[in-house]
Amino acid sequence: MAERGDGHNRPSKVVGLIADPGIAQGLADKVHRRLEEKLNSDGERDFNWQIMIDPLSLPLNESGSVILDDNIGRLRQKYTWDYIIYLTDAPHYEHGRPVRSTLNPAQGSATLSLPSLGLVSARTVARALDEVLGELATGNMPDAPPSSLGKALSVRGSLRADEDGTSRIESIEGFRGRVVLTLGMIRINRPWRLVPQLSSAMAGAAATGAFGVFYTSIWSMADYLSSARLAFITLASIVLLSLWLLFHNRLWEKPRGHRRKERMLIYNVATVLTVGLAAAAMYVLLFLALLVAAVVVIDQEFLGTQLGHEVSLAAYLNLAWLAASLGTLGGAIGSSFDDVHSVQRATFSQREYERRNLSLDNEDDL
Repeated sequence: MAERGDGHNRPSKVVGLIADPGIAQGLADKVHRRLEEKLNSDGERDFNWQIMIDPLSLPLNESGSVILDDNIGRLRQKYTWDYIIYLTDAPHYEHGRPVRSTLNPAQGSATLSLPSLGLVSARTVARALDEVLGELATGNMPDAPPSSLGKALSVRGSLRADEDGTSRIESIEGFRGRVVLTLGMIRINRPWRLVPQLSSAMAGAAATGAFGVFYTSIWSMADYLSSARLAFITLASIVLLSLWLLFHNRLWEKPRGHRRKERMLIYNVATVLTVGLAAAAMYVLLFLALLVAAVVVIDQEFLGTQLGHEVSLAAYLNLAWLAASLGTLGGAIGSSFDDVHSVQRATFSQREYERRNLSLDNEDDL
């Protein structure tokens, strides 16, 4: 592999991070300086480490696995990096197991799947990349947890990816491993990013909620209902909006490839929770907006006259609470006018479909 001078007469080894555009690229931008500083903190090293980043999505094969080794030759021709690590936001399976990383020290290449890291942060990504690079550079696997408790709590497994044993797969195992994967998929989906895609739903919810705020019968109903009943109405409205979004936008996942039934379960749990969290976020925003509107527009004495008793902030809270629930139901109808494709991109199956249709045959795609 090529070594480069760095201006201090010390050769450099270059690590190239290929990252899927979006959250993977954002995390790569956050961690590459930290990782570079950590790698160069050893004063006895004979070379300097350099980290370079390029946003690029690699295609998936029919089984849903990331294709890196098949494209490693062309990637090296273009980038001339010493090591290539692909940071992907796609979960994938190998040999019937969810994969954390695939490593090929002989080629100096690896793939790291972000969803397998759980509620991923810049720190966890930096630590995982440090482990991966250490194995690529030395061929030595990471140390196992030193204690029996650490081994029992670990969800990581290892197996050879091919017959000649040149590459290794690090998997995540067991029920807890699947929970970590599901949480990671929700984190990668970024439910809060789905809310802006629901602009029509938000407009419908705001219109319906505003009608509730200024309709005196709703005032009396909000004042009469118990907190438990209001909470039930809130939950029902969020569930109904979530179901409407799921079925109207055809978000039910039908992944192909290895372990299809298991992946269908995990993917759909992640999708349902993603949509549910987005609906809940929309509800909170609507509640706050309606509360401000009610406090600003409705005079306290006038509200007390209509309700037949003195009122406090609690009356405004109950009014916004019920109006937001009714507005959320109205938002389900408004969501019919949102762009279906934009909403579908919150699911992994849609992104897998797009990735399967990628091609790197054109040099401009690299």
